Amino acid sequence: MIQPPYDRTDSGSRTRRLLLHIVAGLVGVGLLGFLVWEVGVGEILGYVRRIGWLAPLLLLPSVVIALFDAKGWACVLPTTVRLPHIPLWRWSLARLAGEAVNNLTPTANLGGEPVKVYMLRAHGLPAEAGLASVVVAKTALTVSQIVFILLGIPFFLHRLGWIQQGWWVLGPLLLLAYGFTLLLIRWQRRGLMGALVRLLRRLVPRWQRLARWEGWAGEVDAHLLHFYDGNPRGFVVSTCYHFGGWLFGAIEILIFLFLMGVPTAPTDALIIETMIQPLNVAALIIPGALGVQEAGGVFLCGLLGIDDGAGLTLMALRRARETIYNGIGLAALMQMGRDFLPQKAHSV
Repeated sequence: MIQPPYDRTDSGSRTRRLLLHIVAGLVGVGLLGFLVWEVGVGEILGYVRRIGWLAPLLLLPSVVIALFDAKGWACVLPTTVRLPHIPLWRWSLARLAGEAVNNLTPTANLGGEPVKVYMLRAHGLPAEAGLASVVVAKTALTVSQIVFILLGIPFFLHRLGWIQQGWWVLGPLLLLAYGFTLLLIRWQRRGLMGALVRLLRRLVPRWQRLARWEGWAGEVDAHLLHFYDGNPRGFVVSTCYHFGGWLFGAIEILIFLFLMGVPTAPTDALIIETMIQPLNVAALIIPGALGVQEAGGVFLCGLLGIDDGAGLTLMALRRARETIYNGIGLAALMQMGRDFLPQKAHSV
């Protein structure tokens, strides 16, 4: 078979993207280093010492969040596939592995999604049905995140003294979020994966693997259509579970600050968690939003009357917690071949 000629343009594009990611990562590291230098390592360590032997409690809120998100994924499995019972903790481990890849690579939080399906393949989860469930769960997660951010806006505006009664802002914003949700679902119902493959064919016409992907994309789209037609309640339930995870993220901030000896109102913890989300989304090009998340946290804490040292310590502790769970996810990914017993799925 004749091989297509080497495409220097495509190679150059990949090189530019790699350089861009490296530069973005270095900017994140530099920003984090500047924050630590500005605040002082001693002040950060002072807040850490206040936690003392209670430090293991910092990991507990994330367990609840992981279970919420795992349940949100498990309840959107297409009804076209029946699997043997999979314990929730295994759904959670699969999700941790995928999120570790998302956090550690500049893939716009998408590179780890196939990993989640890969982690459950030993239970007989077909790739097409698994990817359809990941797409639906990602949509529910995005919708719940938008609603969560909108929930924090009135509190934030009121806290800054810009408006006295901010709840009138929430209604129109929720209507916009509802319209955005309908648009996302309609896009998926009309053949999301097939459209992506056709786009790739136009962008990279010489990529021969796309010919095989077309049939596979059609099967994923069929699962998506069947899900939205037959199980709309599952999408709502998944969105509620993910929203619970976001809410518990605010509780995590409250617990962290309490253990650090920083008195904080629950509404301030909600404001920090909701307003940090847009910054993390805006910094998708930087792996894990390194530096941007910390700078945003320090800025928000300053607006709420929390000193920079406490704000940076809070973000550093969350980063440490994230690193631990990323390690657990990567360890699970490496061990999945021995840990999961093979099962066979049965199509309805």
